[in-house]
Amino acid sequence: MWYLTIQRWTTDPQRAIGELLDDHLAWLDDQLRAGTVLLGGPSADLQLGIIVFRAENASEADRLCRTEPFVAAGYREFDLIEWDVQQVFGVQAARRRS
Repeated sequence: MWYLTIQRWTTDPQRAIGELLDDHLAWLDDQLRAGTVLLGGPSADLQLGIIVFRAENASEADRLCRTEPFVAAGYREFDLIEWDVQQVFGVQAARRRS
């Protein structure tokens, strides 16, 4: 299953970025290599972090999101949305059978 996370700053983003950007980028690289993060990046105004996770269930996606350095340090909070992807790059995704 895929999960969309929207992360919001809980404090001054400049302080958080100064302290943890390198850790965040290393974490993101590790997750991309492991196949647990499919894509991620900030909103155009840099106020939100957006990450798409691949996980077995919401519990696992929540656990992964809580290991992200900005979240783990309390600089960000997040919403986790289970996402039933229907289209990927113009190709219909495999449908789950209920």
